[in-house]
Amino acid sequence: APFAAQGAAGMFDQYVIVDSGSTPSFYNIGAAFNPDFQGASLGSFDVATGGTLRLGGQGKSFKNNSTDVTGMQLMYRVFQGAPTGSFTPLSYAFQIDFGNLGNDQQWGSDVAGSNGSAFFTGEILAGLANGSYSLEVFSQITTNGVNESNPVLNNNGGSGFVATFTVVPEPSRAILAFLGLGTLIMRRRRA
Repeated sequence: APFAAQGAAGMFDQYVIVDSGSTPSFYNIGAAFNPDFQGASLGSFDVATGGTLRLGGQGKSFKNNSTDVTGMQLMYRVFQGAPTGSFTPLSYAFQIDFGNLGNDQQWGSDVAGSNGSAFFTGEILAGLANGSYSLEVFSQITTNGVNESNPVLNNNGGSGFVATFTVVPEPSRAILAFLGLGTLIMRRRRA
């Protein structure tokens, strides 16, 4: 169902695509046909062996009362501990008009409508040290500001949709580091 039942513009059927190098996974952030992104564990990633984590998505918007929807974005940020940092946008491409009078539209980064190929965020794992992280997302539409605010947010009541993931060391590197530390301690004891 649309997020704002009586609004001049709103969103529905929102989901996030998580690309981790294999078959992409789909998570709900305002839809009912995939697992929920909120509270999901996205897994462990080893950047030393080519681990990857990128986001895409799709959503639908509605408009009426002279309101025009001019774009849709997925906003995301990564943090440890308390939520901090600014959000980075991924602008969706317009895909199709559908529904009565063409007032419903579909936007996304997946291969649908007029998209020739899927597109995703940059590498989310880039520069992250080993540890546990939270990935917060929300979606928004931009409007012409007529009879509706600009932007309109799908943000889980203001707290965003948050999933977790872990960056881990390559096991062989962790073992080598441990053995190297042991060798250093033994050398110091002999000295």
